[in-house]
Amino acid sequence: MLRAEILKLTTTASTRAAILIAALGLIATQLAFTLLLPALREDGAAGADVTADLPIIDMTLPENQLAALNPFGASMSTGSIGVVIVAVVLLGVLAGTSDFRHGGITGAALAEPRRSRIVLVKAGAAAAAGAAAGVLLAATALVTLVITLLARSTSLTAPLPQVLGLLGRGVLAIMLLSLIGLAVGLILRNQLAAVLVMLGALVLEPVLLSVVQLATGTLPTWVQLLPASLSQAAVGSGGALAPGTALAALAALAATTLAAAAITLHRRDV
Repeated sequence: MLRAEILKLTTTASTRAAILIAALGLIATQLAFTLLLPALREDGAAGADVTADLPIIDMTLPENQLAALNPFGASMSTGSIGVVIVAVVLLGVLAGTSDFRHGGITGAALAEPRRSRIVLVKAGAAAAAGAAAGVLLAATALVTLVITLLARSTSLTAPLPQVLGLLGRGVLAIMLLSLIGLAVGLILRNQLAAVLVMLGALVLEPVLLSVVQLATGTLPTWVQLLPASLSQAAVGSGGALAPGTALAALAALAATTLAAAAITLHRRDV
């Protein structure tokens, strides 16, 4: 069953499209962070009034190089969403709803009456696809950074252990986000409804964080336990949670949603 699920994902156009969009969005974000903004700041091409408000990005500093390696996008901060997060989550959503859309879930239930096993197999396939996407995006971020550093005649000053740790946590976070998308797709079944719900949740998350921060003057830890916030904190991009803690919380959220999907599928007539 696992091979069949992986085959479905690897031969589906939507999977390739989601990964391609994520990679292109990441490249555009990284180039804007590492080349465009510093060039505008240095040259003043946009005018003094505009360039004065631009952030100063010194790509010789290790912290800025690590920020440029963020596989979710270098300009992202806690609670922010970007093309990569949306594409990765929708990758899981489409994997969860495809069988319901095309009727494949009936054959799967006949072949394997234990619904929990169906969810586990789908989770394994989605995890493999998410991990592959994560490795591709991590490699894209690294290659983009190296190219921009060469273009600016700058060497890599970020410590190698920190680079590998950030990229590794990014791969795991991307895999976990795809599993959350899969669980939502299995629970809602309808592809359009699942896509709209996930897009709405991702868009509303930074709005919620802003409202809470304005109302309370601070950002409580509980409000940061949401997918986009946890994924950013996992790669060390802001937030009150340590990267390891955020990654563990994201894993717990993925496990919880998958458990809810297994219960829902067990009780549902397919």
